[in-house]
Amino acid sequence: MITSKIRKTPLTKPNRFGRDGQLSSSPINSHPEDQTFSGFIRHVLVTKHQAKDVTKVELTINQLSKTYKGKVQALNHVNLHMSNGMFGLLGPNGAGKSTLMQILATLLPPSEGEVKFGGLTLGQDDHEIRRLLGYLPQSFGLYNKLTGEEFLLYIAMLKGINTSSRGKLVNELLDKVNLGPKAKSKIKTYSGGMKQRIGIAQAIMGDPQIIIVDEPTAGLDPEERIRFRDLLEELSSDRIVLLSTHIVADIESSCKQLAIMDKGKLLFNGTPNQLTDHVEGKVWLVDVKEEEWRAGLVLGRCVSRRKSGNGYELRIIADQVPFHTAKPVRPDMEDGYMAYVGGSVYE
Repeated sequence: MITSKIRKTPLTKPNRFGRDGQLSSSPINSHPEDQTFSGFIRHVLVTKHQAKDVTKVELTINQLSKTYKGKVQALNHVNLHMSNGMFGLLGPNGAGKSTLMQILATLLPPSEGEVKFGGLTLGQDDHEIRRLLGYLPQSFGLYNKLTGEEFLLYIAMLKGINTSSRGKLVNELLDKVNLGPKAKSKIKTYSGGMKQRIGIAQAIMGDPQIIIVDEPTAGLDPEERIRFRDLLEELSSDRIVLLSTHIVADIESSCKQLAIMDKGKLLFNGTPNQLTDHVEGKVWLVDVKEEEWRAGLVLGRCVSRRKSGNGYELRIIADQVPFHTAKPVRPDMEDGYMAYVGGSVYE
């Protein structure tokens, strides 16, 4: 595992790269960088000492809670267990997902509870834990005037990677995230999907055993979203990838285990099949006239609605037949998710 010595000087940003991959620098505080990301990078610069044996890391969260000033409870006694593979964390905005991600990334202290990374304990072994982590926050700052190659060389320097091996590692990472042809292009010319891929490249630098990604596909077009999910799935073959999202499709195609959160509480923890089993026999397609729908004659929770002839086709979750035209249909993960967090109507 890559380590580096802690620095007494301020964290720096790059000004100019030399031919050997080294760079001159100036204080990073003058750069308008996202503080969540820069805060994590500061933590990467840790004191060098012997790490504990963490060959096979399992992540265990016990009774984790977080209360902010004003008694706002963002997390309420959350319990989870994760091992190798992709683990999906679903929930609407404000569910507490990002708070949980920041705690796991050692950026935010919990109010109570325990987190174990194998034999390492959050709050006691944070230096070793940070060596295990790769983190892609929901929003992160990029140096738009740098090329993708220069940015990754800079991150490699911060992570303490030897000068002699930085260039080869950066080229391998760029190829892995399909940015090799854009290595010499400035980041300001990158699409949203390309910026997310350069973000995951910095997250997996140093071969972390746990990768945390928070809402990584938000704002991406469908093609980029699929490409990004495929990359995360590939990375999860020999490590934990924790994917936080409010988009069910991100979880549906790649995660063997998932959890649903809302308002700081854990509502579900299991497999995709267990989620759909929860609403088996309770999902219906209903054709109604517009006046019947407006009159509230359809029982149950509407999770989707679309125009159909002179009325609507509704997708309803209900324990009993919700309307005389209702037909039972096979549930999907979206149905299971909406059953837990509450139905909404979509045009």
